[in-house]
Amino acid sequence: MDAYIAPVDTSSEPAFYSCIKGASEYYKVPAMALLAIYAQERGSSVRTSGNANRTQDYGRFQINDASWKQYLAEHRIPLSRVLKDNCLNAYVGANIFKLRYLTCKSDVWCAIGLYHSANEPYRSTYVGNVYKKYQAIQRDTEFLNWFRSLALYDASKGRWEYLIAGAGHAATTSR
Repeated sequence: MDAYIAPVDTSSEPAFYSCIKGASEYYKVPAMALLAIYAQERGSSVRTSGNANRTQDYGRFQINDASWKQYLAEHRIPLSRVLKDNCLNAYVGANIFKLRYLTCKSDVWCAIGLYHSANEPYRSTYVGNVYKKYQAIQRDTEFLNWFRSLALYDASKGRWEYLIAGAGHAATTSR
């Protein structure tokens, strides 16, 4: 998480999806997995979501306060930022997924299940739901082409990079 620099205005969907794309590249995890997780979670950046076990989920990637409190504290990330800073939320979600991905020895579906829960049957049910979202995303070629054309926020450099398809280079701008 040290690479995430400054909050930028990611209230618009294109900017938020650019953060997902940047986070997937930074953590070297499949962007499609993050997109499918987000499609399932669809959290709010305005309010938390309560769980039956009295924990709270924060932001668009629904970062659980109880499961990740120590991790966030170690990285000096307040829960209020996890809720309100959409780009940070995407990076935290991607990092959580990366940790699960490593635990699962690069098994995407195992990592997706663990992103949600360590307990069965919650894990299997979640994987089934995310798989349906993944299939829907795969069928939406218009969205996929749009997503691929987005600029990505490079957190390690603190700037947006506008990828020019086929040009073999990126135009950059600092923000």
